[in-house]
Amino acid sequence: MNLLRLIISISLLLQYTASVAAPCNIRGRIIPKVSDTEWTQKVYLSRMESVSDFFRCSPSLVVDSAVIRKDGSFEFRSVKGIEPNTFCRLEVVPKDYKGGSMLNFAGIDDNYAFLLLSPGSQISFTTELAHFNYAFKPVKLDKANLALRKVVQMAWPADKAIAVIIARRKKLEDVPGTPPDTLKNLRAEVSELINKHAVEMLPVIDTLSNPYVSLFTFITNFSDDSLFCLKMNSRYQREIPKSKYAGQFLDMIYDMLYTLPVGSKAPDVSLPDSSGKIISTAGLRGKYVIIDFWGSWCHPCRMENQQVIKPLYGKYGSRNFYILSISLDTDRDTWLGALRKDELSWPGEVCDLKGIKSPAALAYKVTDLPVVYVLDTSGTIIAKNLRGKQLDDFIAARMDKK
Repeated sequence: MNLLRLIISISLLLQYTASVAAPCNIRGRIIPKVSDTEWTQKVYLSRMESVSDFFRCSPSLVVDSAVIRKDGSFEFRSVKGIEPNTFCRLEVVPKDYKGGSMLNFAGIDDNYAFLLLSPGSQISFTTELAHFNYAFKPVKLDKANLALRKVVQMAWPADKAIAVIIARRKKLEDVPGTPPDTLKNLRAEVSELINKHAVEMLPVIDTLSNPYVSLFTFITNFSDDSLFCLKMNSRYQREIPKSKYAGQFLDMIYDMLYTLPVGSKAPDVSLPDSSGKIISTAGLRGKYVIIDFWGSWCHPCRMENQQVIKPLYGKYGSRNFYILSISLDTDRDTWLGALRKDELSWPGEVCDLKGIKSPAALAYKVTDLPVVYVLDTSGTIIAKNLRGKQLDDFIAARMDKK
């Protein structure tokens, strides 16, 4: 009997070792093939090491690339080092972009698609360059990735509506004399569509049979409903207790509910602006303060800066209101270049060029971007990670009543 157990154990170990060593194969084809010089003729593969990486843009995430051939086809023949149930992201980027990691959120004009890979995964699909995710059509996908694609497709009605609004907004931006409130209302419509879809996805997250696909859906449609967060965390810890993503989700929920919660005193930090002047949160008492962590490489950060943060400064900057924009860049020229290009010029633009290791980032538990805290006049945290219209409305409710 002991010999039989030994034989079975060795057999299972060999099967596991073979599966872990088995490389993944990913094949795709761009239809139609775009021949202009707008796009880099490569597809990049990024590996999501943590739940905070899903919408993070960093060259450090890129593990491989494949050339797009003349017929539009590309292939990752031997993707190694993939553990079971690893989330990855395929990306195409414009030719003038440095590095292989960039995300574009513009309705159906997207440049990325997610995959759930395991050793030996065989993936095949067709798509388009300018609509990489929206035009994704499976040729060969396993059950987990088919479930993931169904979840992604649920967002397409909202994505189509967002694309129409974005097109309208771009036209109006080029029309002299367009009232600022018109553009603001269009941005609010986009935020409402995103929030509405996230609420609609809650029962889907709860009932998806594959816990990894459920977790993916939660991360990409996040809810700050504490009871729902705790419920789903309980499920993930029970069903996939050895998954690094489940462990990170637990940490994220703990951080959200117990680390620097709303109502706690904000840590005091001091950073230099472009002239070397030190700006400290302790010196901002008596003002409502938005602390906005961002980076030049973070496309969502820069969109939020231009569409929400900048208009708020224009409206309330002369009152007891302050925006402390903390860049996590490590290169001074890149940081200042982003400020010039985006026309961001309020006094609170600061950066110590230490990146994610900045004492400010460590004090505020920043592991992903963008991150936003709102402080009241006493330096108490009164809101965290509000976006778009939510942040606009939250600040307006406090400033317009004065």
